Amino acid sequence: MSDIRKTVLIGLAIVASGAIWHAKTIAQENSSSGIVTVFDHEKLDASFTKAVSNGGSDLLWSHTSGRGTYNVDTHSRESVKAACKAEGCSHEGYTTVVYVVSGAATLVIGGTAKTTAPDKFGGQSIQGGESHRISKGDVYIVPPDTLHWYKNVETPFRYLEVPVP
Repeated sequence: MSDIRKTVLIGLAIVASGAIWHAKTIAQENSSSGIVTVFDHEKLDASFTKAVSNGGSDLLWSHTSGRGTYNVDTHSRESVKAACKAEGCSHEGYTTVVYVVSGAATLVIGGTAKTTAPDKFGGQSIQGGESHRISKGDVYIVPPDTLHWYKNVETPFRYLEVPVP
């Protein structure tokens, strides 16, 4: 009988621990003072280096909560490997907030892609799009399903990208 009692008590302790952990997680999500994650310049530089070798992007941070999954990506347009697709870039179903960390480029937004040869760092030339010269310290927000690409890139052109549902 004591073995059964011991097993039940251990089981209750495990369930109680899980319930406390779950309650803490929910409290942190609902609290204004959640978990802070710090990426110093060395970690950020390492993520940009990894982005270059991965073909232009690297997942810096990801968090899943009851509200969804949130990511922060590093992007580097330092090589032809890191170019947008030939038809330009587009983020299906989400808005993207972008912060430029270094370099510069001409961001072309909107319009339609032509059938000419792709640019070295972007997609094909976009007809009817708006051009904006962006550089270190600039922030821009790209709405869902908006065609865009980069041309006249001054390397290292690096930026942080945060998708927002």
